[in-house]
Amino acid sequence: MGKMISEIKEQPAALERLLKGERRNIAGIADRIRKLDPAFLSLAARGSSDNAATFGKYLIECENGLTCSLAAPSVHTVYKKKIDMRRGVVIGVSQSGEGDDINETLRLARASGAYTIGITNTPGSAMAAVADDVILLRAGVEKGLAATKTYTCQLMAMMMLSASLAGDRALLAALDGVPDAVNETLAVESRVREITERYRYMERCVIIGRGFNYATVKEAALKLMETSYVVAQPFSTADFMHGPIAMTGAGFPAFVCAPSGRMAAPIRKLCGELRDKQLETVIASSNPATLKLASKAIRMPVDCGELVSPILYIVPFQFFANFLSVARGLDPDNPRFLKKVTKTL
Repeated sequence: MGKMISEIKEQPAALERLLKGERRNIAGIADRIRKLDPAFLSLAARGSSDNAATFGKYLIECENGLTCSLAAPSVHTVYKKKIDMRRGVVIGVSQSGEGDDINETLRLARASGAYTIGITNTPGSAMAAVADDVILLRAGVEKGLAATKTYTCQLMAMMMLSASLAGDRALLAALDGVPDAVNETLAVESRVREITERYRYMERCVIIGRGFNYATVKEAALKLMETSYVVAQPFSTADFMHGPIAMTGAGFPAFVCAPSGRMAAPIRKLCGELRDKQLETVIASSNPATLKLASKAIRMPVDCGELVSPILYIVPFQFFANFLSVARGLDPDNPRFLKKVTKTL
């Protein structure tokens, strides 16, 4: 079994370790944030971690009512600009904790008055040294180059922090059921494997979602690009209709992330429009009416609600990226030109 496929299947256990190991630490961090009464939060990340940060922005703004931005590290590292970060919280997100630009962003934010938090899988990393406080993902060593279990643990860490900050005991209790839900979701493996061969020669596609799952389609696109070298473009449903739909046509592959929740109706409407335009749609959903609109349907076995859905809905796309890479005669564990720790400024 390859590293990537093995680590996809390790996600339930990794999430369980995070829940048990970081609950008290995260509660303390949330308490410190409340005492600070911040004017804003900012999330700094790259790659898969940046996709997790995209989810974090939706989460913090929707659930905690705080303005939350995605930091531009180049403002600090290239343009050398100083920003007044007093009464701010800056969260760096990095699997390795060794991203120079993210750590420099944390260092300068801390020096300018911000409370800084690192979310990383690596104790003893540079990030752990530079941040005021650290949330450890506890995912275990991730040997596959493509992030899988560290990504879903980043999502979980942000949910735990948001729920603790809001004092949302119901959500905190609900999170305890997520590892089992992910374990059930692993059952989509056989269906994903079954449909993958059809897309062996696919060179480009779009991946569409919205809201909390905009992060999911961004991460799904990244997985396809880095493992299978497909030009995969992620779009929110709204942005897709504002222009990019013009590049599609009959038979064009469109992958759709369609969980239940507030975005379910507009995404279902879009799926109908894509069918009418004769695009080839692969739809991941637990809703029978939405799945009927698919060229190829991936029935999700768990309906966990929209807020938690990004942890589950990335799973079929992780499987697809792995199987497509293998079908194309590639090695998903050793993509060309890439290495596990990427340092940029």
